[in-house]
This record gives sequence, C-alpha cells and structure tokens, in this order.
Amino acid sequence: MSGVLCIDLGGTKAHVAEVSNNGLGKVHRYDVPAQGSKQAVLAFIERIIVVHLSVQCMGISLGVPSSVRVADGYIIETVNIPNLHSVSLKEWLYSKFGLPVVVHNDANCFTFGEYQYGSHLPCNNLIGITLGTGLGSGVVLNGELYIGSNGFAGEFGSFTYLEGIVEEYTSGQFFKQLGLDGAQEAEKAKLGDTKSKALFNQFGQHLGHAISLILLAFDPDKIVLGGSVTQSYSLFKSSLFSSLSEHSHEVLVSHLCVQPSRLQYAPLLGSFALFINEIPHAKEVLNG
Repeated sequence: MSGVLCIDLGGTKAHVAEVSNNGLGKVHRYDVPAQGSKQAVLAFIERIIVVHLSVQCMGISLGVPSSVRVADGYIIETVNIPNLHSVSLKEWLYSKFGLPVVVHNDANCFTFGEYQYGSHLPCNNLIGITLGTGLGSGVVLNGELYIGSNGFAGEFGSFTYLEGIVEEYTSGQFFKQLGLDGAQEAEKAKLGDTKSKALFNQFGQHLGHAISLILLAFDPDKIVLGGSVTQSYSLFKSSLFSSLSEHSHEVLVSHLCVQPSRLQYAPLLGSFALFINEIPHAKEVLNG
C-alpha cells in the first residue's frame, strides 16, 4: 500500500516515519542542527528524507516550527531554527525528489492530528498547544484547520506579554532563561522540592493567562496540550486553572476541557491527514 513520508521537525529533534492508511511505520528520531546555517539545515532535511524515502511513498509532508505560507510551502520565519527562513521548502524538495510536497506549521500538524485521530468527538472547535522548545498553537474551527490569510493564525506564543512574549514564559524557555533544565526541575518537583514546585506554579499561572486570551478569541470546545513540557502537566494544572479562573469568565472556564495529548506522534499523523486533504487524488492512491 502507498504511503507518505512524514516529518515532524522541531527546534531540538525531528521524527520521521512513513504513514499510510494502516497507520505509522517505524518512527526514527534525529537531533536537529538548529543553530546551523540555512544550507546545513536544508542538507539535514534532505539527508533524513533520502534515508527513509521508499518506492511506496507517493509524497512528502512536513511539519516545521515556522510561519509558513502554505500555498507554496514558503518558510517565512523559524524562531527556534533561526537561519531557516525565506525559503520555498516545498519547491526545493520537489526539485530534489519530484514528488508532491506539503509543508505546514508543526503545531498545525499536531492539532489536526489530534482532531482527526484523537479521542475528542464530539468536538468541532479545538485548539492545540505544544509546549516544547517554544510554544506553538493550531486552530480547528468548525472541523477545518484555520491558518489565516498569511499562515500566521494561532501564533499565540508571539503575543506581547510582561517583558517579552508569551512563549518566553510558557515553554522550555521559561526554565532556560533561569539557567535551569525543565526536565530536571520536574523531577525535583515530583520529589517535593519547594523551589521547583514554585517554578511550575509560576509556569501554570503564565500559561493560564495566555489561554484566557485564547478563550476570549475562539471559545473552543477543548484545548489539547502536547510537547515535552506537557509531561509535567500534573505540576502546573492547578495553577493553570487558578489563573484561568482569575482572568476568564466563569462560563468559559466551566465548560472548557483542557487535556494533555494521549495520541502518540500526533504531528506525524496530522501531516499525513493534511497531505490527503491538499493533494488531488491522494486518497484514491493511498486506498490503492
């Protein structure tokens, strides 16, 4: 059966797998040369595709941590891979491999993967938030992924907040700016360390404030959290909802479901679903 080579490119790691209607193939993990030159990052992407592209693949679908002009797969800006910008990734990959290519923001892939394959029905309006190297977000409204006129919809992490922007307070950057490792702080907090627990309490307060703005903008049925920091959800859940209650109308909070993702490799599955949506006749070919 035909498949699609799907890539989830993050600011730290990349996952690659062939995906078909039968599900995910073997998932491979790579460290991303995030601080490399544009040429080095593109060479990395090309290399992992060459290694895993099989004759059964009918195309390539990527989720990238970037602002993307989806129509032509143009990378506008990639904050956490600073030199990957101003490049038509879709056109470049097509010139290399001669296959249909779809490029989306990685948080859009996560969100659409959750919407299509997660356990969220009935749910027509869903927000996905990834808490990792940065904060990424995707928006599904009335069952459709909403990207906006220029592909910037859902960039909540770039909202101005306190002395910077939202993602500096609601992602791994929160700990990094304090000279700390978030995973280590989580382990200490789980063992009862008072200072570490207080850090996650602050993190939840910041995230709750950010989500309160999202509620007023979109009033979703559900918010799904993904990314590495979400593994510590139990440490900041209470302060998150306390902050939400402080900054949002009680009707919005009382009807809201916030849930950590239970879907493994949602961005890869979302890349596959978006490929089917956007490539003519893909569904027929994949059904073989």
